[in-house]
Amino acid sequence: MTEQAIFDRIVSIIQERQGEDFVVTENLSLKDDLDADSVDLMEFVLTIEDEFGIEISDEEIDQLQSIADVLKAIKEKI
Repeated sequence: MTEQAIFDRIVSIIQERQGEDFVVTENLSLKDDLDADSVDLMEFVLTIEDEFGIEISDEEIDQLQSIADVLKAIKEKI
């Protein structure tokens, strides 16, 4: 799977929650730009895990600050 394909799937997941007009970039902050609290972040991670068939540890979740971080974590696991 290409990096662009992974990114496109992440964008789709975020836009399902935020609306189709929501602009997603690799620099998007999960906490600030998505206004995500810890529950929202956990739901997002669970969705990512299901979508890509991967597991992200609690330690890795703590390191996820931006979409670029999520993209990197997924690429390392698939």
